[in-house]
Amino acid sequence: MKNINTLLRFYFVSCVTALFCLVLPGCGVFDAYQKNSDGYYEKHYNCCGPIALEKALNLFWSRPHDGVIYCFKKPFDRGEISRAIQEDGMGLKEALAFFHKDAICITWPSEIKEVAEQYGFEIITLKEFEKLDPKKDVAIVLVHSKINNYHWLVFPIDDPQYYYGTNTKIDKIYLLKKNEQKR
Repeated sequence: MKNINTLLRFYFVSCVTALFCLVLPGCGVFDAYQKNSDGYYEKHYNCCGPIALEKALNLFWSRPHDGVIYCFKKPFDRGEISRAIQEDGMGLKEALAFFHKDAICITWPSEIKEVAEQYGFEIITLKEFEKLDPKKDVAIVLVHSKINNYHWLVFPIDDPQYYYGTNTKIDKIYLLKKNEQKR
């Protein structure tokens, strides 16, 4: 009889815990962002990853390289960039959005690299922010302060200290270089 009571208690506690996990994770469960008619999360268009890629790619091509000013038909567009990111898959982000809806805004470092390469850039990973030259270099930088506060920004446009002040930590530095074979 003692084993049955223990088993029933365990079952009850497990059910209550499962119920709390469904109800208490935040507004993500009931207020998740919706996809548009084309199947994309428009919220992601205005998140820091696509914005940083848009700013960095446009800045890079607006500067002369090897004495040549490159012209392109139209500026890079964050909506187009976001759709390229989303086409590679949103599975983990959608799962995380179950617990917090803003997880849809995540742009992983691998996605930054993949999209930059799709647009004809080579990504060079740097370790030291101080080695960047604001007159020549364009880089996409990932900064954070706390474990859950990450932000993509563009060197030399954005000031890393603006986001988290003296608590700003630089995680990744991706220097953009033109890929001669693609552009």
